[in-house]
Amino acid sequence: MWRADTRFDMRFMDAVLAAEFIEVGRSGRTYTRDEILALQSTEIDVDLPLTGFTAVAICEDVALVRYTSVPTKASRGEAHRTSVWVNDGRWRLRFHQATSTDI
Repeated sequence: MWRADTRFDMRFMDAVLAAEFIEVGRSGRTYTRDEILALQSTEIDVDLPLTGFTAVAICEDVALVRYTSVPTKASRGEAHRTSVWVNDGRWRLRFHQATSTDI
């Protein structure tokens, strides 16, 4: 989801985001599923692979994903990120939160 070819692919994002998806961005702003789906394509400035990526099972059908996003070009903008994924027959992103940090 950190690549522009998937992030701005409406069909892909519609399939991945749970119906109840919500995001709390690095700024603290809350985004709904519809707002995320309506985002216009833009450059994604992040260093891949993501730093400190971990995924742990909370229970059989719920996983907690954590990592830090580090900008490739910007001198600031790092964020610790946490996502909750739920398997309802297919893994879907239910919740995402970013917390600004100075690594």
